[in-house]
Amino acid sequence: MKGLQKSLAMGYILAVCGGIFWAVGGACGQYLFQHNQMTSNWLVPIRLTVAGCILLAFSLLRRQNIWAVWHTKQTVIDILIFGLLGSALCQYAYYTSIQYSNVALATVLAYTSPAMILLYTLAKEKRLPRLYEALCVLLVIAGSFTCATHLNPQSLSVTPQALIWGLISAAAFVVYTIQPHRLMQQFDLIVVIGWGMLIGGGALTGLFRPWNITILVDPILFLNMGIVIFIGTVCAFCFYQAGVGIVGSIIGSILSSVEPVASMVLSVLFLHVPLTAMDFLGFLLILITIPIIALGNSKQHKLQKPNTQ
Repeated sequence: MKGLQKSLAMGYILAVCGGIFWAVGGACGQYLFQHNQMTSNWLVPIRLTVAGCILLAFSLLRRQNIWAVWHTKQTVIDILIFGLLGSALCQYAYYTSIQYSNVALATVLAYTSPAMILLYTLAKEKRLPRLYEALCVLLVIAGSFTCATHLNPQSLSVTPQALIWGLISAAAFVVYTIQPHRLMQQFDLIVVIGWGMLIGGGALTGLFRPWNITILVDPILFLNMGIVIFIGTVCAFCFYQAGVGIVGSIIGSILSSVEPVASMVLSVLFLHVPLTAMDFLGFLLILITIPIIALGNSKQHKLQKPNTQ
């Protein structure tokens, strides 16, 4: 039992770190948008393509067979779906939602994904939600909404484009979380994520041709892109998927929702965005899900233990 608790604790840490690393990458991405005249049509293809190449190169150094995913029709279909819908569409839809609205609205829409994952899981497992699962999903949505609107819905200007792209982002995140499960049972985690990023980045590169987009090139560009690619993409996606592999898709998606909290903190420290009491209330609603999940999961495993003996 102690070994199980340690394993679950590691899963919690990995999923939370994934969310924090995404926030670091997001803060650097916002800086690039503001100071280097960059758009998502340039940033997303480059970050995914380079990150995918790094992961696959690392896999080769570890003597992994990176070509095995292409040996059967089913795995080819799975990796293409993961790359195009899970990696490329999720990232591009999120940044496009920001372009049509603002970061606050895009975050609110993106973090409807835990609710989508819960509904999918309940339908697949043909069961009702456990109390702590439903409570945590509601707390995440409430916390994100509070941070984004300060409990004043009229402060958000919802355009049809922002709404559509934001919900597409959330749905694509569901695909990213759930769809590669079969692949990761057969192949190395880093190989799967690497191919997903390279496929997604390659498709977006061919579509948007970032070499034709003019941006401001300076030393800060290379520093921020390094952080976006290595911490905000490679580490974030790998840590998150490793965490999901331990604690499950519902809990992993909820734990990763520390991202808006971390984003707000980084915005205050480095982008000089002021915090209000409503922001702290939103933080509390999101962060309180972590001990609720830990306690609920621990209790659930204790209840199931006699059935496994």
